[in-house]
Amino acid sequence: MSAANAGKYITLRGLCEYISVSPATGRNWLKMGKITPQLEKNGAPLFTQEYVSRLKKDLLTGKNALLKKRRNKKYVTGSSIYESYITAASANIPKVQQLMEMVCSQGIILGEMELRALLAECALQLILQREGISAPAAAKRSIAGQEEIVSLAGLSVSAGVNVLSYYLKESFPLNGYEFLVADLLSDKMGALACIEKYPRWFTVEYRYEEFEDILGLLYISCKNMGNRKAAGTYYTPTVVVKKLINELFEANDAEGKKVLDPCCGTGNFLLQLPGEATLDNIYGGDIDCISVCIARINLALKFRAPRRELLYGHICVKDYLSMETAARFDYIIGNPPWGYQFTEDEKKRLRDKYACARGKNIESYDVFTEQAISNLKCGGILSFVLPESILNVKAHMPIREFLMKRSSIQYLEYLGEVFDGVQCPSIILQLLYDSQPMRCAGMKVRDRECSYTINRERRVRREYFNFTATDEEYGILQKIAQVPRRVTLAGKAKFALGIVTGNNKKFLMNEKLYGNEMILKGSDIKKFRFMEGTSFIAYRPELFQQTAPSEYYRAPQKLLYRFISNQLVFAYDDRQTLSLNSCNVLIPEIEGLEMKYILAVLNSRVAQFYFEKSFQSVKVLRSHIESIPISFIGSARQQELIQIVDRLIEPSQEDDIKEDYEILDAAIAQIYGLSQEEYQTVKESVGACSFFN
Repeated sequence: MSAANAGKYITLRGLCEYISVSPATGRNWLKMGKITPQLEKNGAPLFTQEYVSRLKKDLLTGKNALLKKRRNKKYVTGSSIYESYITAASANIPKVQQLMEMVCSQGIILGEMELRALLAECALQLILQREGISAPAAAKRSIAGQEEIVSLAGLSVSAGVNVLSYYLKESFPLNGYEFLVADLLSDKMGALACIEKYPRWFTVEYRYEEFEDILGLLYISCKNMGNRKAAGTYYTPTVVVKKLINELFEANDAEGKKVLDPCCGTGNFLLQLPGEATLDNIYGGDIDCISVCIARINLALKFRAPRRELLYGHICVKDYLSMETAARFDYIIGNPPWGYQFTEDEKKRLRDKYACARGKNIESYDVFTEQAISNLKCGGILSFVLPESILNVKAHMPIREFLMKRSSIQYLEYLGEVFDGVQCPSIILQLLYDSQPMRCAGMKVRDRECSYTINRERRVRREYFNFTATDEEYGILQKIAQVPRRVTLAGKAKFALGIVTGNNKKFLMNEKLYGNEMILKGSDIKKFRFMEGTSFIAYRPELFQQTAPSEYYRAPQKLLYRFISNQLVFAYDDRQTLSLNSCNVLIPEIEGLEMKYILAVLNSRVAQFYFEKSFQSVKVLRSHIESIPISFIGSARQQELIQIVDRLIEPSQEDDIKEDYEILDAAIAQIYGLSQEEYQTVKESVGACSFFN
């Protein structure tokens, strides 16, 4: 057990590491009584090794449902099928599901021996079908103590023949694939023991399907959740793989070109390559030796070429980031690891080697991208599936700066959340490496169902890569950004985080009592006003985990805004109301501009359009708000608009809200000099306002 020990006991952090959850999750479970320490030392909870081991087993088998509400609940049991990995119509999905049900019904956590044996059984069946091999005479199976003779002629395995058992005992030729099966079976006697112990697992009939990574589906469905998470492994659904391959090779030729997948896993990206690609020009690597075994089998089956020297030379077990190679490729494709946990020694080595690894934290897909660019021929193309955050999160600014100096984006597709059970918007990023500063003209963009080509050059900033604006929308964005007499809140406002209690269950109450007061959440904030909150708190900042100075919360007037949101939602408060950290504080201090006028601008569709087209974020950050251009207008005009704002803050009738908002919003658009056509484009782009949400 690698968990941190305190004598014979394990700390909370050690427990969290062992069961693959964050320390914050562990602390929450402890507060809610969902995990129970066996000892406390100096106020710190301690757990016995027996308790931690039992907890992990119960989580993996589903006996303990703690993880079922987590976003990766599909991986709760030790074995669960990853259906979206291959095509939905695949005949093998119910087959793998059948196996998983047998495994889970017995509460078994598969070890490496069982896993390798199951993969070898599947591989043998696929090889026999792909090569049209009829196995000799007959095989024996033993199920529920009964022995039965089953013909293998014509590959009749539907009766539940255990091909692996027969192959290990009797052997028969596999047209050169023997060494690939042997790679999977490092221990033949152990495999036979596994078959004898779990005979029904080896009666599942698989079907060879061209371009389908059946072995990969079986492998990732059997792998343990914790192992996947620790390695930063997110297996790409085939529908996404096909998108990437089709887009790349629709405009580019594969014939005679060298292709590398530096983190190939079980080889699904390489499996989808077009027919013009040849095995001689395909390369791949991975640190997972079983994945590499599968990738070799997949390619041997794809090309019907089990060539030992070529497969061993081109598809290897290796750490791509530690490679020293002068090789240059025409295409580098794949999905690099996300959130891989590097050791301290690895971090030191990476910081010495990579420009994007110099910061406090090192993200694995950043360094993979930098290394891949370095391994391309001039004119070569990189196409990776990556988290959308690489485009706009501050931590990834170094890799954006690196790319800006050496490459241009040929194709960018915003995929949304496509990974099974993972809440992380993703993209396909296709880059042309030419050692020149980044250009935009000619870039193709697909955003869900909308697609367009950027025909005019535009400024690219390392702070954010956002290309969700068409040329027409970008022209409007520039017009907003360059409005005359503009000012921003940068250096001219106070910002404050809402209260972080550290234990909402302890401090928040659901009724008003003597000594407590209302506290607002982000969901209580609407445009211009806030609803009466349903949470109450006794304000004792010395007890809370984090607070801003009290004068921020108690300011005579301030703005409150939602923090976790893809919409700008600001409310006015002159009641000195408290707020939680999902509802932050803004106090504008621009001389000559009234707070309520600034409120009108921030709640406008113009500001929302600027926010969306500049940042593409699900969080409203201080840096976003500080960059929004605010048109400086005279006091008289401000007062006219503030009269409408006042009606929106305290409407006499709910029916008046929408009409007043439309009047105010159109007035703001006029102030920014937008034509009717431009304003209509803005309205269509941002959709309905979130006034009632």
